[in-house]
Formats: sequence, C-alpha cells, structure tokens
Amino acid sequence: MSYISEELDDSWINDFEENDKPYNELYKEDLFTIYLNILYINKENTIEKIKKEIFFMQNANLITREELIRIIQNNSKFNSIAYSLLSILKYNITLNPEDINVFLKINNLDYYNDKYFTTLKHIDSITFEPSIITLQDLNTLFILFYEKDFLSNNSSTGNTTKKIYWRPVKHKNKHKKTIRR
Repeated sequence: MSYISEELDDSWINDFEENDKPYNELYKEDLFTIYLNILYINKENTIEKIKKEIFFMQNANLITREELIRIIQNNSKFNSIAYSLLSILKYNITLNPEDINVFLKINNLDYYNDKYFTTLKHIDSITFEPSIITLQDLNTLFILFYEKDFLSNNSSTGNTTKKIYWRPVKHKNKHKKTIRR
C-alpha cells in the first residue's frame, strides 16, 4: 500500500486573513481597562474637580465589589475635604459591528445615551459587556462625590435622632398579695 503525500492548499486561509485585517478593529472584545471619571461637587452644587484615570480590571469585563469599594474609599477625600458618594454611573457602549453604519448616520445621540448610560443603585460588582475595539475608549465609570456638610449634623437643625434608653418597667403597686388560710 502506498501513501501519496498531498499538500493541502491553505492559501485561501491566508487570503481571507489578509482581506479581513481592515475589519479586525470592528469586532467585539472583552474589556480589561475602563476610564474612571471622578467628579467632586461642592456645597454650591458646582463641579469642583474632575479626576480622570484608567482603571485596569483584574477580571475581564468585571469590577468586583471590593475593587469598587477601594476606588470609593481612595477618592472620598480631595484637598483635605471629605466627600460622600452621591452616584455611580456606567457608560458601556455595546454596539454590534453590523450596526455601525446606522450609528454613524443617526444624529440623535440622546437615543444612544439612553441605551448605553445606566445609573447604578447599589455598591456591587459591575459588569461591562464586550465592546468593539475602536469604541472601547468610550466605556467609562462615573463616580460623583458631594461635599460633606458637617454643620447639618448639628443638633440645632432638628434632624438628629435622640438616643432612646430602655428601662424595665417598675410596678407602682408595692403590695404583695398574701393568701389567707
């Protein structure tokens, strides 16, 4: 029995890869970095400072609860002023590659902002969806801090809770009942 060694023609694979190169940046990929925009709002409701930084996620497409708490704790003070967390907003653009032409033709950005912009109600793990490579720079987590007002904790405002002391009830009747024989 003789075996004929035939070489497979794999040139079509190379041709396909060469033709597909310009479109590589239009495929969705997992996110490993996002932008953090931290906004500090003062007592007059004006933005005091916007801090921008890149956050490297330990897990693809996920900011764990512990990472989020660490971000909040590390950024709760600015210029020796204490700030409290006001809101967390997530912008995750999950546009599909086949919808890019429609995206470029539509001038209504409000539609896309409503679709990709979400308010997070709880401090919990945040999941990001994979994004088109060229649009991954748009994925952002906004954290808003509001300046703490220590004067509002003063008792003169009337908004404080009084401490309640619990005491056992004392009986008013001090007579002991006796049984007659």
